[in-house]
Amino acid sequence: MTNFQIFVNEERGKLLDGKDGIKQAIITCPTKGQTVAIGLLAMDDVGQSKEWFDALTDEWIHTIDVRWNGSYKKEPRQSAQMGPWNECIDGIYSAVLGQSAVEEVAEEANERATAAFIDDLENRSLAHRIDLARALSSYLLDTGTVEEHATALENAVKEQDKPWAVARYLPYVRVLRGLNGTDVSEVEAGIDGLLEFHRDHVASARDADAVQKAVALDATAMLTLARREGMAITIEDELIPDALNDDEYYPVGNER
Repeated sequence: MTNFQIFVNEERGKLLDGKDGIKQAIITCPTKGQTVAIGLLAMDDVGQSKEWFDALTDEWIHTIDVRWNGSYKKEPRQSAQMGPWNECIDGIYSAVLGQSAVEEVAEEANERATAAFIDDLENRSLAHRIDLARALSSYLLDTGTVEEHATALENAVKEQDKPWAVARYLPYVRVLRGLNGTDVSEVEAGIDGLLEFHRDHVASARDADAVQKAVALDATAMLTLARREGMAITIEDELIPDALNDDEYYPVGNER
């Protein structure tokens, strides 16, 4: 057994210890549950990984509500950066990778991210995750506003002109525009950019765990989404689990 497998199995064991199944195991720590789900996917245990992703999807929807209510239900509302934007994106990732409840999560994310008061919140210009959540959920719901949100993300990142944010978010813009315009080469370029960002800023971080070092979640999720939408893309990279390129597990055009 490799060190990676040992790490994933130990993390799974810790979460399940004394718990009645996966749903109960991830209630207080969905991020750790996500680590297990991704790790299992990288180990080619696709069936088990999808069970974890399915449970995570439900938990992320709940967590979005909790975070939303804590930040914005009462006046004064907290800053734009305090919203459930990471949870929205992680929820979409879990749904796409688990191949279930995709529209449900997208509707939840879109409703929150496009609420009327959001653009008036403090530090809105710094909250790039809002624009990303808007663009991803809009694409999945076919609202016709993907280009609008992708452009807003692109402009906000360029205006801030921070190299880290440029490397982090502009590849998403390419993926989204490629998906929206059925441009395979643009999607592939965007995924390559996400892989590059992961190598340079995530896998190399001192506090990265074994799964973060081994799997580029953003690139993996975008490849899954592209294949779901009918693009016959195969990306052979050590940071993307082999199962993502296998029609048995992630068939091309399995939704639309």
